[in-house]
Amino acid sequence: MLLAEKICSLNTGLPARFDSMLAQALLLVKDDAHRDDLCAVACAVAGAAWQRWLSARTAEDNRQEHEWVVFANVMRIAEDESLSLSDKRVATAFTFTHDSFFIPRVTEQQIREATTPELKARLEQEKERQRLRHMKVGAANADSLLRELKDPRAPEKLLFTPGEIARCVALVAGHDLWKMPVPEPPPTHDRLALACVEGDALWPLHPLGVLADLERPNGEGVSKDFSDPEKWRAQLLQSCQTLVEFRPKWKEIPEGDFVDGESIFRTPEGARLYHEWRGRWNLDPA
Repeated sequence: MLLAEKICSLNTGLPARFDSMLAQALLLVKDDAHRDDLCAVACAVAGAAWQRWLSARTAEDNRQEHEWVVFANVMRIAEDESLSLSDKRVATAFTFTHDSFFIPRVTEQQIREATTPELKARLEQEKERQRLRHMKVGAANADSLLRELKDPRAPEKLLFTPGEIARCVALVAGHDLWKMPVPEPPPTHDRLALACVEGDALWPLHPLGVLADLERPNGEGVSKDFSDPEKWRAQLLQSCQTLVEFRPKWKEIPEGDFVDGESIFRTPEGARLYHEWRGRWNLDPA
């Protein structure tokens, strides 16, 4: 059975375009047995997350495609890192549950453009409060959903083991800590956490990620002009700056753990995707 047919047979309840995006991401998994298992896992988690949270997402939060783009990023990194099937199952669960709780964002751009030290400090504090709540409630949401999900191939069985659920919940509870005023990036030896964090961090460089940032209303309820190419470039430069400026703040990470001389990426595939997007958007000097 073709992968697209298999996804269709699992009745995800997703719009057709999201089933197609699942299929494209799963084709990145080289091992046939891994791909078959992850197909069932991704269909079950994505379908449940869509019904519970993601279908109601608004532009103020993010585009609905976010998780599907992140899933492809994470699978690319997971494959390059030769992660185990259990790790890939956890990464799949993380992908579709990590952003279940909406927060009105304080962005890095707003903090950079603060006109006084007092305003910058206040925005930093608000950002930290928002992000911590986002992760705490998101982790509780993930725990609740994953504990009740049944295996679509054997409905009498739970889809995830207790250990896989605990690992996913911990990842959701910490996935934005790398952007805190006092950052807590995952340790280099935790390659699963790196795959999840880096796959998520690459979203703003994808065309849909750029569009999501442009469509999101600013503090005055006004979105940016997403028909202006210069606005796209300016938004991309802001997003790339985030992926560079936090690296010096990661005091506990040895320089030798990073792949390149500038960015936060510690997986070769994450760094490759980062530089590929920079090249595609023509952001590097000639």
